[in-house]
Amino acid sequence: MIDISAPTFRTVLRIAALAISVFSTVQFHSCKDLGVVDALTVPLKNADLYEYATVGGDEDGARITRQAVHYEVSEIRRDKATNFIAVYMYRPKAGYVGTDYVEIEIRSGSDGTSPPSSVKIVGITFVISN
Repeated sequence: MIDISAPTFRTVLRIAALAISVFSTVQFHSCKDLGVVDALTVPLKNADLYEYATVGGDEDGARITRQAVHYEVSEIRRDKATNFIAVYMYRPKAGYVGTDYVEIEIRSGSDGTSPPSSVKIVGITFVISN
């Protein structure tokens, strides 16, 4: 039989309750950042190049979290040609007609010593025609 009045057992219960509370808070916070914030639908001819400018600050960034499937080009470029703004670029495979989908994570608001204060997911559905 366990003596629930024993100080050790009560301490273990408090630690377990605190751990559950912290885990729940972390899980809730993480889930809130994972949903698609902006959903775009883009009609596109199958020979066209689509560009989506994201962020340009030194500590800001963007990355593809769900890659498109039917692409010739699907990447983020950040160089002199884009004026050092992270730009997502997409061109469908030659001759492809249909839909395609990509998700981009955009992080901004960091001062270089802290994590970004804003994390946004942009989901883009391409409707590709001839």
